[in-house]
Amino acid sequence: MFKLGMALVFAVIAALVVFITGMIGDARVTTALLRSLIAFLCAGVFTYLVTFILEAKAWAAFDKEPAARMQDMKTQHYDADDIDFDAVEKGEQAAEEFAAPTNFQPLEEKSFVHMRTPQTEGDEAVAAPA
Repeated sequence: MFKLGMALVFAVIAALVVFITGMIGDARVTTALLRSLIAFLCAGVFTYLVTFILEAKAWAAFDKEPAARMQDMKTQHYDADDIDFDAVEKGEQAAEEFAAPTNFQPLEEKSFVHMRTPQTEGDEAVAAPA
């Protein structure tokens, strides 16, 4: 249902733009109305087809609630053993365990790459490691 509504909105906007452009461009009213009718039909069909294809490929879900999108994502992208979507952290122990450092190494000056400013007279103007 949402696809049809979206297609109608875009079709009406296209028809109004074409009609107003025709009136500004000193076209006859019948010519502007015919062109706006053609623009209405083309924009409506194009928008409906694009939304239909996007939903068929599951690249977009225009007419689904967030809970339904999450259900689709669970079944398509994840196995049941991979992620527990319903898990709730209990207490501070879970947060501390998550934040515990693993393989942490502090930064040292020796590990940085030092750069020199380029020479302007005679030398190449390319920064080189020190």
